[in-house]
Amino acid sequence: MSAALQGPRAEPLTPPSSVPTLARRAPWLALAVGLGLTLFAWDQSVHALKSEQQHRFSLRVGALHSQLADRLAVYEQVARGAASVVTAFPAIHSAEWRHFVDGLRIPERYPGIIAVAYARATPANRGQDLVAAMRADGADNFRIWPESAGAERVVNIFAAPASEGNNRALGFDMMSEAIRRNAIERARDSGEPTATRAITLKIDETSGAQPAFILYQATYRDDRAAATPSARRAGFTGVVLTPVRIAPLIDGLFTDDQRDVGVEIYDTPAATEFPLYRNGPQRQDAPQFSAMQSLMVGGQAWAVRYANLANADLGGQPWVPSAVLVAGLTLSLALFQMMRSMTATRARALILADRITASLRRQEVERHQLFTQAPLGIALIDHDGLIMDCNPAFAQAAGLSRAELIGADMRLRAADQSAVVALDAALQGDSGKLEIDQPLLMGGRRGHFSLHVQPVTSDREFLFALVFVEDVGDKRRAEQHIQYLAHFDALTGLPNRVLLFDRIAQALKEARRDGDKVAVLFIDLDRFKVINDSLGHSFGDEVLRSVARRLQAGVRESDTVGRLGGDEFLIVARQVKDPSDAAQVAEKVVAHLASPFNVGGQSFVVTPSVGISLFPDDAEDAEGLIRCADIAMYNAKESGRNGYRFVTREMGTKSRDRMDLEGNLRHAIAQGELFLVYQPQVDTANGHIVGMEALIRWRHPHEGLILPGRFLPVAEETGLVVAMGDWVLNEACAQIRRWKDMFGLDIPVAVNVSGAQFRDGQLPIKVARALDANGLTGPELEIEVTESTLIEDIDGATATLNALKERGVLIALDDFGTGYSSLSYLHRLPIDKLKIDRSFIHDLSIGVSNASVPRAIVGLGRSLGLSVIAEGVETEEQLQLLRDLTCESYQGFLFSRPVPAEQLDPLLAKLTALRALPISAMPVSPPPAQPTAPASPAP
Repeated sequence: MSAALQGPRAEPLTPPSSVPTLARRAPWLALAVGLGLTLFAWDQSVHALKSEQQHRFSLRVGALHSQLADRLAVYEQVARGAASVVTAFPAIHSAEWRHFVDGLRIPERYPGIIAVAYARATPANRGQDLVAAMRADGADNFRIWPESAGAERVVNIFAAPASEGNNRALGFDMMSEAIRRNAIERARDSGEPTATRAITLKIDETSGAQPAFILYQATYRDDRAAATPSARRAGFTGVVLTPVRIAPLIDGLFTDDQRDVGVEIYDTPAATEFPLYRNGPQRQDAPQFSAMQSLMVGGQAWAVRYANLANADLGGQPWVPSAVLVAGLTLSLALFQMMRSMTATRARALILADRITASLRRQEVERHQLFTQAPLGIALIDHDGLIMDCNPAFAQAAGLSRAELIGADMRLRAADQSAVVALDAALQGDSGKLEIDQPLLMGGRRGHFSLHVQPVTSDREFLFALVFVEDVGDKRRAEQHIQYLAHFDALTGLPNRVLLFDRIAQALKEARRDGDKVAVLFIDLDRFKVINDSLGHSFGDEVLRSVARRLQAGVRESDTVGRLGGDEFLIVARQVKDPSDAAQVAEKVVAHLASPFNVGGQSFVVTPSVGISLFPDDAEDAEGLIRCADIAMYNAKESGRNGYRFVTREMGTKSRDRMDLEGNLRHAIAQGELFLVYQPQVDTANGHIVGMEALIRWRHPHEGLILPGRFLPVAEETGLVVAMGDWVLNEACAQIRRWKDMFGLDIPVAVNVSGAQFRDGQLPIKVARALDANGLTGPELEIEVTESTLIEDIDGATATLNALKERGVLIALDDFGTGYSSLSYLHRLPIDKLKIDRSFIHDLSIGVSNASVPRAIVGLGRSLGLSVIAEGVETEEQLQLLRDLTCESYQGFLFSRPVPAEQLDPLLAKLTALRALPISAMPVSPPPAQPTAPASPAP
């Protein structure tokens, strides 16, 4: 059968040669002559049509251009007529002017004219007289703008018809802009109407620019204009102006049903690249007809370009060239077909026979290629079960050569009995599908095969059976791998979240049946982020794999260890009798992870924080147990890490309160519930205020005032502290600007910066933006940073602080002495001030410690050329101790609580008035008898 399928090769078609050459060529010669005559006649008709259309277009352009010139001449007459009214009645009032202009019916008769206005000439030093006169005439809000002026002003005093835009232009000094001033001077010197170049009208500056120009007609003291320019300047009293929008001016030339010509206007003849106005979209193709005309408008030369629109009716009989072409082609083709049919009947028959033969051969070759190149194995089985033929894919699947397979009895050679049953059913006329995990035929290759056996019949008579074979081993293995990835963690090989939920559900089912408990242990590795950040993620992945192996080694076979993601693991402990069993599992986890890990030549210890929840004590489903264990895990972290905690009701309440506080804080930032208070910083020697610190507060609509000690930890944990810090920075700079404007404030205002805000790399840019937005130079702002923030990355901190110093900002080191105080980094960092932590000041007053630490800080600051300030000063005793230590300044409840900005205004006003005298230390609000805990600083 394969030999028959191959067949002979297809031969190329050749036309029969029995027809004489001249007879074959005659139809083509007749066709060529006919086509030539047709094209000649079509070309002549096209030229005639184009000439007629060009003539019609020229007539249309001439009419439009004349209308446009006439309309502009009329508009100049309007300006002249209005100027005559002003000359005849120099003391005309605004009501009389509106009555005169309303009589002109501007919107109906003069499309494009926005108003007819009068601008009076007045010397710059007589402007207030004009304002008084206009207000006496009823224009109560009349003013001349802009305020700056030259020696002479030409001020718009009347404009009609009355409209909001025309009223807004009243008082405008026409001489304040070069284009208007140039046109007015030309009108004044010539006595003729003069137009500006293309401008944007003042009434259009807020609503969107529209191309327009203004016609000016000068007015003089006498009825007649003087003969010379100098005499005209001497008698010049003002100008009548008619602002004209170009779009309505041009659109008024066309009716709604006759928009056949495109118009483009250029305000100088040479500027023909960018039009001043176009009455339609720009054409992408070149117009068929166009013409360029010049036009004088008030002494200003316009170039007007006319072009036919794409859909315009150009007149004539445009169907004639097409009719000539169609008729000529029809006659030529008819003659060609008639002559060809007389000579080509025999040739067509021969060609048709050759084509049919070639098509049969091609189909035969295609069937053979389909059979041999099919990716599926195909075999033809006769009614005795013998293999008649097979393709290479079937031989490859069977693992035998084609020669070995032809003639083989498939029922005897089949290795799987189910294949024999399916073949017998096909020989009886029934199709079947099955999968086998055996060799296709005995002695062949083993694999996982999908078989489809299909009988082939003709007129209900069995011809043969087709067996289709596909090796699905790779597909099944891929499906198994996908199934594995869906349930197991790719990094550690542990069950993932999906499988863990299933294991918990199974454990809960068994516990309900047997009356046992189920423990869920939520494990989070302490400070694992440090490993990833310092040693790299590939190193961290290896640590996670090592942790997974230790966790698996420390639990029972019935328990399940899984990974939720990141550095979070979960243990599901079955058959738990009481909480002590779960505690033993947690202790094993802590113990197994206590020994050092050796990864990549590094030795270190990874400690876990473990949270435990129990079924049915804490929750009755997988999600609830994991949530409770998560809450307990966070409690273990807060309790010092490297330990475990059972979940309690109080933990759940605390977690919910924290979530509520986070949501309320997000709402507070968005709704503006945060505000700033300010605490003065005072010189210890003379009592002068030397600075202030901005502190953040939260006014909750229901709970009232919330202090930073409650909401700042949540903001730092959730990342909201960055947005909050940006708001504090901008608000403090705005308040500095207000104080500088009110009191000439020249003392710095300190703003605290959180570690997250300092490390995001954008702090210098944000500070510069806030300073520039409020017109500040830099020394007015002081940035406070804790030493623990700086010590994390000395190089990066130095670069950030240097950038701030370049902007002129002062730098203060907050909470100094509580952490990593070291001369090595103090020498490197551009710091201006050291701030003694409030804990040292408090210990001084109660005698817990001596003054050695504050004295050392003051001495260190003096040796480095830094100023020193103490915070948290609440008693006279503490202040006297600071004076003995020669500490430069202090802040605290002794002088003033943190108060809103408006409460500091009287004190700053007094400071401004008595700047040369010392100010007694008096609080803005009376200090409490026993000061409460000091407010936490803003982020």
